[in-house]
Amino acid sequence: MALTIGFVFDDTLDALDGVQQHIITIGTELVRRGHDVHYLVGETHHSPVPQTVSLARNVMVSFNGNRMRIPLPVRKREIRAALAHNNYDILHIQAPYSPLFGGRVLECAPQSTGVVATYHIAPIDRRARYGGRALGLVNAHSHRRVDEVIAVSQVAAQYAQFTAHTHGTIIANPVNVEKFATAAHRATRDAAHPHIVFLGRLVPRKGAQLLLDALDYGERHGMFPMPGLHVTIAGDGPLMDDCVQRAAQLRTPVQFVGTVDEGKADLLASADVAVFPAIGGETFGIVLPEAIASGAGVTLAGDNPGYRWTMRGDEDALFSVGPDHARVLAERITRALTDAPWAQRLHAREEALLDRYNVQAVTDEVEQVYARAIADRRARA
Repeated sequence: MALTIGFVFDDTLDALDGVQQHIITIGTELVRRGHDVHYLVGETHHSPVPQTVSLARNVMVSFNGNRMRIPLPVRKREIRAALAHNNYDILHIQAPYSPLFGGRVLECAPQSTGVVATYHIAPIDRRARYGGRALGLVNAHSHRRVDEVIAVSQVAAQYAQFTAHTHGTIIANPVNVEKFATAAHRATRDAAHPHIVFLGRLVPRKGAQLLLDALDYGERHGMFPMPGLHVTIAGDGPLMDDCVQRAAQLRTPVQFVGTVDEGKADLLASADVAVFPAIGGETFGIVLPEAIASGAGVTLAGDNPGYRWTMRGDEDALFSVGPDHARVLAERITRALTDAPWAQRLHAREEALLDRYNVQAVTDEVEQVYARAIADRRARA
């Protein structure tokens, strides 16, 4: 049965961060399956998807070790007008949400509409954890309108339980494996010029500085630079100047290419080693299966709870982000580049993870949740 679905998201679709990628990837697959998909979102000027309704002005704030946008208050009459324009079978809100926008959408939702909430957050510290609980108390009334809850990982499920006292179905973040595999088929890596790639925001919790620490350690202990070794750091953020200055002190060439969207798959496909040293605050790490699907030789991940869940506890793929991180990461990169049988076995285990993250499998599970939410609405009616 074809459904009319409205994704509700406080933030903009102008930036393709993790949650944006999540709803656009699932939404595109839902459209392919014949559903009518709309996006009710915060301030958006250049949406990458059709049927986007921008309802709120947004302001930038710092939260959970990152910069993010939150909505200014939206009048309920504007929300009701947007909802009246389409007879939604499902409203799918991304949580946690603002009471000034997402919460008001839930309060205005017709009783016949099924409501699903997906939780995406992993707190980086106690302030974020208890701030989330306070927001949960504020949203307690509107959250009663939610029929079904999804969490994108075990970490997100724990956050939902702590902040909103709700249990959800764990459904992983989706990856368009076919799209990224196309880049893998195009990729040509040169064994004489091994390539290390980092992709992410240049903020402390994403860990670009930890990679630079490892390169410095490797140089001081005779591990780097290897012949032809070069590094690409893709991303932007407040640590850009610091990272550029630190990289200038290394003998290993490090190139900074800024934010990468369209060329992301090709960049990841060119990596002999893709390194993501996030120290915390990671719910899932969608870039990990993206790197694997792109055909990166080996994908290495900082051992935080979100990444550990996504990598299914593979101790070879995970590395410590504690006090000894520089040595541990330098040694792991060296092994990935010099121990071909080890790297090939790890690569094969990582590829085996993709079936559970493929957008087709994820959307199958999401459709089942939608069916339960609609059935619950009809039962109440």
